[in-house]
Amino acid sequence: MAGDDTTPLVRYGRTWTCSLVLSISVAIIGCSFQFGFQTGAMGMTQSYLKNATRLNASDEMAALWVSGLPIGGLVGGLSAGVIADTVGRKKCMLLNNIPLLIGTALMAYGVKSWIFLVGRIIAGFACGVATGVAPMYISEISPVSVKGAVGVSHQFMITFGILVAFGLGYGNLLTSFPDYWHVYFSFPLLPAAYQLVLLMFCPESPNWLYYNREREDLARAALTKLRGNAEKADEEIDEMIKERTAKGDSVMVSWGELFSSPNLRLALFIGLGLQCAQQLSGINAILNYAPEIFKGAGFDNADLATVITGAINVVMTFISVPLMDKLGRRTLMLLGLGGMVASYVGVAVAQHIHAASPDQKWTSPLSVATTLIFIVSFAIGPGSIPWLIVAEIFTSDSRGKASSLCVGANWICNLTVCITYKYLDNALKPNTFFLYTGVCLFFLAFTLLFVPETRKKPVEQICREIKDQSLKCPPTVF
Repeated sequence: MAGDDTTPLVRYGRTWTCSLVLSISVAIIGCSFQFGFQTGAMGMTQSYLKNATRLNASDEMAALWVSGLPIGGLVGGLSAGVIADTVGRKKCMLLNNIPLLIGTALMAYGVKSWIFLVGRIIAGFACGVATGVAPMYISEISPVSVKGAVGVSHQFMITFGILVAFGLGYGNLLTSFPDYWHVYFSFPLLPAAYQLVLLMFCPESPNWLYYNREREDLARAALTKLRGNAEKADEEIDEMIKERTAKGDSVMVSWGELFSSPNLRLALFIGLGLQCAQQLSGINAILNYAPEIFKGAGFDNADLATVITGAINVVMTFISVPLMDKLGRRTLMLLGLGGMVASYVGVAVAQHIHAASPDQKWTSPLSVATTLIFIVSFAIGPGSIPWLIVAEIFTSDSRGKASSLCVGANWICNLTVCITYKYLDNALKPNTFFLYTGVCLFFLAFTLLFVPETRKKPVEQICREIKDQSLKCPPTVF
């Protein structure tokens, strides 16, 4: 594949090159998949690790294992844009394998519960960097016509990583083989090896080369390799030159400008809001505690329901790929949040009735059905769109800094849900999910009022429209 980078691959009437497909796969397998696997790992293994291994952890330590990933992810997410702007997107992904491998080794072969926790935090740092740099890189190397489909690939591989984590921990695998958990937590070595071997054949982001390093020649060469066509590469370089000429001498946006400029401030507000919507919706409560949630509604085979949940997440994310460029980001975000509100009401009702009348058998299928509806709704909207829109509403001179803040907000909200869910569930159960219903309703209104449509629009046009929107008071899309 690496030897013939200009061979066109026609999909859905569009032209892809081997270099583009390879670069996207290296980014999402080496970054997005790793984040997904680490997210899903504790949901299936926490109880076993706590009680049946030498780790011998308390309930408090087991809760810290769950929180360890977002603790590290917060630091990594806030650092991602700065690192990617400094050393480049490609080298950032390469270096990110160092903390990932260290964290993997500590989790897979640590003999103390605190060593496992340190491994989770270090792996979380790598996941935080990965969630910042991967969407940025794949957006910058992709043609405008396929940015939607390519943007969804990040979330698709996250969901696939979660499903693999669920599948490898399903049934009696952990209990039948005493040392299997070492193999389980070593699995991230495979996608890391894939990225380390093939990253050398992937070009650097043309945007980074042109705007950050001011190397038009290298940017042109990278685009020619990615597009398989020198003429298309020249057109995109000409657009970059026009954009930079229009901005004058200022090449990169400062931190101060990010907050003082009305249009950048609005774009940041939109990006932060979408990232908060993704995590505060409670998706990680569903993923980390799915077996407990299903048992709370009276479902006997909770592990099977958890795996089905992961599979539905993957399938619906895949289905959302063509919808992204047909229906648009804003429409799918609204549909997704609306579906999540309805499904949360169903889960809450099922738990409430089961708590009052455990003999009511119909609460079990209702809980599973509404949870699956939640996953479907999340996959078509809030799962993919925040990552995609953050890469679309900022130009290259501000994307790195803005992405760091937006990804950092994502991890802060992730950590908040992981820390608070058990306390909220203990205090509010069986009404916990009525609270999350209210959160989803809030972000439904936020999206309706402030989030613009970005479907099949160049970044420059989107930024102009956000600038016009920022002049209104309040700055709504209407």
